[in-house]
Amino acid sequence: MTRLIPRLVIALTAVHFAVALIASSTYDDVARDGFWNAVPGKPQREYEMWFFLAGFGLLALGTLSGRIARDTGRLPAQLGWYLLAIGVPLQILYPLSGAPGLIVLGVLALIAARRDSSGESRRTPLSATTDRDRCP
Repeated sequence: MTRLIPRLVIALTAVHFAVALIASSTYDDVARDGFWNAVPGKPQREYEMWFFLAGFGLLALGTLSGRIARDTGRLPAQLGWYLLAIGVPLQILYPLSGAPGLIVLGVLALIAARRDSSGESRRTPLSATTDRDRCP
């Protein structure tokens, strides 16, 4: 589960970007207005732009936690807490959203992190190995 969770976060990010691009009604208008300062003061454009850009935060969580899992063999618990910190308020404010996906992934990440910290999937971090450890 340690390596699967970051991949699922990245997959959820892909869905987020697809929804942002497919459901948008304003990106054409922004392009027609020349991009520069084409968003402020227009609530629909502001909403859609922030929705799209928020996907990069989610992408960062997925890719960075994937890198940490690869390098250490452990999933950071912070990933689960961050996903819950985004998902729970979003579920309350926007019940018909992707929040359940964030909440489920957050809980799964916390479970995986707890298992990792109990030693089930522990690997020596790369920085802790020395040449003496590698050679017999």
